[in-house]
Amino acid sequence: MILLVEDSIIIRKLIKEILIEKNIEIEEAENGEEALSLLKNNIYDLIILDIMMPKMDGLELINIIRDFSNIPIIFLSALSDEKTQISAYNLGADGYITKPFSPNILISIIERYLRKKEKIEKYKSLELHFKSKKVVIEDEEIHLPIKEREILFYLANSVNVVKTRDQILNSVWGYDYYGEDRAVDKHISKLREQLGDYGGLIKTIKSIGYKFEK
Repeated sequence: MILLVEDSIIIRKLIKEILIEKNIEIEEAENGEEALSLLKNNIYDLIILDIMMPKMDGLELINIIRDFSNIPIIFLSALSDEKTQISAYNLGADGYITKPFSPNILISIIERYLRKKEKIEKYKSLELHFKSKKVVIEDEEIHLPIKEREILFYLANSVNVVKTRDQILNSVWGYDYYGEDRAVDKHISKLREQLGDYGGLIKTIKSIGYKFEK
């Protein structure tokens, strides 16, 4: 999801229409104070930030954000002078686009950042990296066999949703699987052993299948 911080209603409407057309979720804030309030309760993939705003300008805002977050921030500003752009980068900006801007360039930049975004879920000292399919426990990577790894991320991608054995077989082995009937159970058992204390996150649903329970 994108957070757009911009005091101009016209520009917010334009960018919102562009992003919705690309199926990109967006939330809006018309000033820095409102943006900080949203950041306390929501997780965003990217911030598009204006500089000249009432109450708190964009440079003040990024200075505060960088105290608690490394979220990518791209400035979108009518200020095109070199001094302002250098200040923005020194404060931690990841990009700077001047107004008037090209919608196509803006979308291209946004999509690049969204593609780079690695979804990471944490359960105490367990980390699941969904893009790279890396499993980390207490800062040490755990190297799971292919099938166990695929099962883990298949279940973890739908937290608290029960998956039948057939669904797991079809997703991990493919629709043409003709192996033994208890293959899923055996691999789940091995997976739990590999996860140690976190093996309990995978729950058995009697006579149905399994779920990853947060």
